[in-house]
Amino acid sequence: MPATDVHRQSRHAVDVCHAGTALLCFAIVAAASLQAQVTAHANRPVTITFDARVNGQPAACGETYQGVGRTSAALFLQDFRVYVSAVRLVAQDGRETAVTLTPDQVWQNDRVALLDFENGSGNCNGNAPTNHQIEGTIPPGDYRGIVFDIGVPFELNHQDPTLALAPLNYSALTWPWRAGYKFTTIDFDTQPASARKLIPIEGTNETRSATGFSVHLGSTGCVSSGMRVPPQTPCGNSNRPTYRFHTFDSATQVLVLDLGALLAGTDVTTNTPMTASGCMSSPDDDDCVDIMDRFGLPFRGKPSSGQQFIRIDTR
Repeated sequence: MPATDVHRQSRHAVDVCHAGTALLCFAIVAAASLQAQVTAHANRPVTITFDARVNGQPAACGETYQGVGRTSAALFLQDFRVYVSAVRLVAQDGRETAVTLTPDQVWQNDRVALLDFENGSGNCNGNAPTNHQIEGTIPPGDYRGIVFDIGVPFELNHQDPTLALAPLNYSALTWPWRAGYKFTTIDFDTQPASARKLIPIEGTNETRSATGFSVHLGSTGCVSSGMRVPPQTPCGNSNRPTYRFHTFDSATQVLVLDLGALLAGTDVTTNTPMTASGCMSSPDDDDCVDIMDRFGLPFRGKPSSGQQFIRIDTR
């Protein structure tokens, strides 16, 4: 609260006191002072903006992107949704302060936000609404950086999505409860629709494109008595990468998620035999080796050489 407003409240309290008893005067002045302090230290709103790109170009449904991956393949985007949690701002002295997310019954609850960069048009198979922002509040302060996770916290990760509150109520963004949510749902094809060949999905009556590729990041090594039974202890591989940027201004900068950078070391035109299409986070899938490294995650006992998926850019 500006100093003039604090002074105005206190002066008003004193004027009222002149008309009352000394005890009443003390109570009124004390209450006005407390209210002024509370208002002066109230949390302020903060908006954190994200952007999706492919090799620096805006990611959009219906567009064609060339030069993707180790073999410079084409990319036709089909889905791009990401769960974000544990958002903190970093003060000048290095202390981290949690951003209190503002629940909106659609894109975020008080702990998790869903970013949605596809609009269901063109090649995409999601929904029309999109969301590029996280809304919340933060105590007053001089903040210089940001920290956040991609993922859903363990205590929320293994539930029935048909009973969950938004934004955890999308069945398409989950595996069975034992494994939990897909922290990233990234799907694309390397061929246009007219040139795609459909092949059967083993063990089902469904088909998939032979040239499709997915990046579904999620927890693995989760143990329970059944696929629809939540684990009682954390999974062997939580796979929740943490991103830390020492300088970030939410008013003038955006956080860019670049698929081109994530896929730069992977041949997206081929798939390791006897594995799921693309990378589904399995430690047994060779297609995940470089992708997990670029997410900033350890994989097969080897630490990451440093994330290359997210960077900062000006608005």
